[in-house]
Amino acid sequence: MDSNYQKAFVIHSRPYKETSLIVTFLSEKNGKINAVAKGAKRKNSKLSGNLEPFQCLNIDFRGRSDLKTLYLAEPCEVFKDFMGSENLYSAFYINELINYLITQSEESAELFDIYKNCVAKLKDERSIENVLRNFELDLLGVLGYEINFSTEYGTNNDIDFEQKYKYSPQSGFSKSTNGFDGKILNEISNRSFSKDALAASKEINRKTIEYYFEELNIKSRVFFK
Repeated sequence: MDSNYQKAFVIHSRPYKETSLIVTFLSEKNGKINAVAKGAKRKNSKLSGNLEPFQCLNIDFRGRSDLKTLYLAEPCEVFKDFMGSENLYSAFYINELINYLITQSEESAELFDIYKNCVAKLKDERSIENVLRNFELDLLGVLGYEINFSTEYGTNNDIDFEQKYKYSPQSGFSKSTNGFDGKILNEISNRSFSKDALAASKEINRKTIEYYFEELNIKSRVFFK
């Protein structure tokens, strides 16, 4: 059998039959995959206790269908806990984004690295909003929905610091009597987040995600209302 040995993170899991789980992974080489972890709910299983979210794992699996069979899942590094409950809730939020937005077997080593780095930062940093906004912008970019914060829709002129702009996910930014300050949009473009830029980026990112993925029901958002 061919080996699919690689690093991965658990994104979601659900019970399967009496003793097994169906686990969704974000893997380094194969992107998002679903695999049956047979007997994982048994205490003596070699998989028991290893299939927890936010732990970098070495996994191996087999199968040609969309539902693989998991043969190995073991930690590839010492687990480090989150510094606070809000950090943990934020990590569940990014898991839900990955679970809903990424299609099966969408391969992207870049996406895996973005996710891994985000989890690491959420475990250590207090500036959670900064980490989340960067992750959302990076994720949209990888998926082909990058937001252009630099130029005006229709004219292709540079965003003017002295002007205000309204935003439409299907087109972009256009001048308006009210809306987002050009200075704030420039800050977001440069990932230099002031308090106002973080708030604007949160609104713009969310509007974009909801437009392209309107059927999403991201439960972890209740923690950020």
